[in-house]
Amino acid sequence: MDPNDLQLVSSSDQRMLLNYLGFGDAYQWRQSWMVEQVHLALDAWHPKCSVDWLWSLGLPILSYARTHSATKQLIGLSALPGCGKSTFGRWLETAARNLGLSVQVVSIDDFYFAAEQLEEAMQGNPWRVPRALPGSHELDLLMTTLEAWRNGELVLLPRFDKALRNARGDRCGWQRCKADLLLLEGWFVGCKNGFDPLVQELHLNPQPTEEELRYRERIQHLLLGYQPIWSQFDQLWQLRAVDFLSPQLWKRQQESLMQSQYGISLNSAEVDSFVRMILTAIPSRCFENIPADVVLEVNANRQLTRIHVNNSRQDSLPSGSSTG
Repeated sequence: MDPNDLQLVSSSDQRMLLNYLGFGDAYQWRQSWMVEQVHLALDAWHPKCSVDWLWSLGLPILSYARTHSATKQLIGLSALPGCGKSTFGRWLETAARNLGLSVQVVSIDDFYFAAEQLEEAMQGNPWRVPRALPGSHELDLLMTTLEAWRNGELVLLPRFDKALRNARGDRCGWQRCKADLLLLEGWFVGCKNGFDPLVQELHLNPQPTEEELRYRERIQHLLLGYQPIWSQFDQLWQLRAVDFLSPQLWKRQQESLMQSQYGISLNSAEVDSFVRMILTAIPSRCFENIPADVVLEVNANRQLTRIHVNNSRQDSLPSGSSTG
């Protein structure tokens, strides 16, 4: 990635984000990062990745980590499957380590139940998916882990390998966490409950079946159990798809990559079911109304195009350094 490439995100959007985070001088902020670009693991990005992922997402979060290093900070990152959040997470950890910052990324997927309990939790879903739905995560473990981490304890985070059990997935061990900044990512992170599961979705063809609508109602109740987790966030950022149907392309590309790298992936029918689940399990209005502090619009080509900030939270942010 060349940090000097043309950005799609406007300079006014960029300044708005930096002002929100407390970095008033956008030019000085940018120049300070150009000096440090040797530490930014730029070769870790996909060759076709747009530079906006660096300037509008990666470096603002690293700047936030620098200015909040004295306290534990939990950032939620919400994005639909396949848009690039896992790749971004790997880059973020590498760049942070190079810069001497204490940052760790964990997926909510790592808190899936172990195999037997996961199978039980997923029984009866109309999409026949083996995981991913609200209700597939061990929320008590997630909450106690976050509380212990916030209190400064050395905690163990579970790890989940989606390639195990013929791509149905299972837990595969634990990893230590004592990071100052923890980023929790997932496809429905931040989603509120209480949206009408019967609302018509004009973009869907076919429309949700009666079986899907019944399960949708159950999911709205299950989302209630996630709200105490979301309330722990110091910041919630969202990569919001401009086209809600984009996961149809993204998920297939993701599975193709998994097949080429690991020799195993969901088959075509399983991918179709998974994509259908993503598009129908949670009303699209849930994603449109995630109460994110920062929203970055992402198009079907995984390019970041716009930034929106929640100005009502701006006064609560401590003022940051202008040097990045």
